[in-house]
Amino acid sequence: MGTTDSQQVDTVGRLGDDHELSRRARGYGERVVRGDEWPLDGVDLAAITWATSTRAKRRHGRCSYGGEGRVTITLTEHTYERAGFEACKKTIRHELVHAWQYQHQGQRAVVTDRGIELRADGAAATAADGYSDHADTEPATGGESTAVDAGFTIETGHGDSFRAWVEPLALPGRCSTYYERRRSDFAYVYGCPNCGEWWGKHRLCKSVRQAAHGGEGSTGYRYCTDCEVLLHLRTGAWYLAHGDHDDATIRAFADGELDPAVDGRVPLIHRRDIGSTERPS
Repeated sequence: MGTTDSQQVDTVGRLGDDHELSRRARGYGERVVRGDEWPLDGVDLAAITWATSTRAKRRHGRCSYGGEGRVTITLTEHTYERAGFEACKKTIRHELVHAWQYQHQGQRAVVTDRGIELRADGAAATAADGYSDHADTEPATGGESTAVDAGFTIETGHGDSFRAWVEPLALPGRCSTYYERRRSDFAYVYGCPNCGEWWGKHRLCKSVRQAAHGGEGSTGYRYCTDCEVLLHLRTGAWYLAHGDHDDATIRAFADGELDPAVDGRVPLIHRRDIGSTERPS
């Protein structure tokens, strides 16, 4: 347990809901800024509202900008339930950087041995209301600081003024994966019948249609880059045979509504019977 976990301070930020995660996030976030374990300061905590999303699954958190330095930091219940509050702490520090950026936008800062110091006291520019920055759930894209000794202009986003905080705040970069993915996390899953590798999508997009069509529809096909065989949509133990399926059929298959004993018009293949089809040369 870090030192900021045991320190009790009076909270000043607002809660956007009564979720347990919102309360824990506010307490931890304010200890990060007001404590001595982390070097981040200069954040107007009274201008932050803490909230929890019970629907989001594609990101760990989000910082939304409301004008005049006001922000809402929203954590994702899905990450909290799957990876615990320890993972959420990294997201909270990540989103606090975005709050710092927004509240000091347009000012100059420099990286020193003592941390990141502001070099100008001018009024910060204001980003458009409703704009937001977030931490995704996809694999990390890196986060080395490229800020030069001469300093940088603070801007929202994941540029120099974000990367400068990655090492001091022990952040994993712009995005990260805190838990092992499950097929149930996705609305659509397609996989390789040869090696068993699989991919998930949250919406019915072109890649999902390609896996369903297998080259027989208008969208083309998808294939496993390792095995060089065509991919199939999969639900549980069943694969969808390739064909020029319409979106309604694809959705019904993904939702588990197709019964192989009844829906003979839509050929389903059990995983024990699925064969590999090489992609066209």
